[in-house]
Amino acid sequence: MPINALVNGSFSTSIDINDRGLAYGDGLFETIKINQGSPEFLSLHIQRLQQGCSRLGIHCDLQAIERDIEKLLPSVAGKNTVLKIIVTRESKGRGYKPDASAASNRILSVEPVTNDYTAEHKQGIAVRLCNTRLGINPQLAGIKHLSRLENVLARGEWSDSAIAEGFMLDADGRLVEGTMSNIFMVKDNTLLTPNLHRCGVDGVMRQVVIHQLAPELKLNATTADLTMEDIYQAAEVFICNSLMGVVPVVAIGCHTKNIGTITRSLQQALLQASHINA
Repeated sequence: MPINALVNGSFSTSIDINDRGLAYGDGLFETIKINQGSPEFLSLHIQRLQQGCSRLGIHCDLQAIERDIEKLLPSVAGKNTVLKIIVTRESKGRGYKPDASAASNRILSVEPVTNDYTAEHKQGIAVRLCNTRLGINPQLAGIKHLSRLENVLARGEWSDSAIAEGFMLDADGRLVEGTMSNIFMVKDNTLLTPNLHRCGVDGVMRQVVIHQLAPELKLNATTADLTMEDIYQAAEVFICNSLMGVVPVVAIGCHTKNIGTITRSLQQALLQASHINA
């Protein structure tokens, strides 16, 4: 299936060379799983996009984005694909200074799924600890902005196909996230995930696990300042994002983990919730 894309509502695969998202990373994005033609957890993605635009002071035309999604969906009816939404600040000349009156550019595209993560869900994955560290910046913490060079550098650290993900620490040595995922662990029957008020992305799937799945399963879920030692001592470890769902971690370097009952119950609960929210 060819890639279908809209730029400000018109079918196109090109953008202005002066786009501030390209020049400065001045924008945000959402990556959404489309299951049989229906976007999963779309309202949560739109809500996070709106919140991120508000924090960056970027105008966000949600109605236009919703119209664009409706325009693209017929081309993927009944298919499993990936929808990406990018919103950037309109360029009004050179320089870093943002123009308070600037509109925004929106880029939406759909493309085929390259991995359905079936094997990873069943067998679990191996991960490594990355050398690249995340800078501490509370102003950008949590939002999915376009400036992802730290993650790019971290993902470039390995080429071994047996390693599916890399865990990242912040500059002070706290555990934050994976290069493309959020991290959870189970200790003393409590679900723990790193605090993200200094840096990192507050993923939509992370929100679903904390606020929807954990309460349904009567699990105590909390955020905390965590280290790799907490990971090594945890009874269960898993990662998640909007495309992969909940994926167990069975090896972190030379440390091995079992796939536990809490991880399996969350996978099953997510499967049911995905059908409801698609």
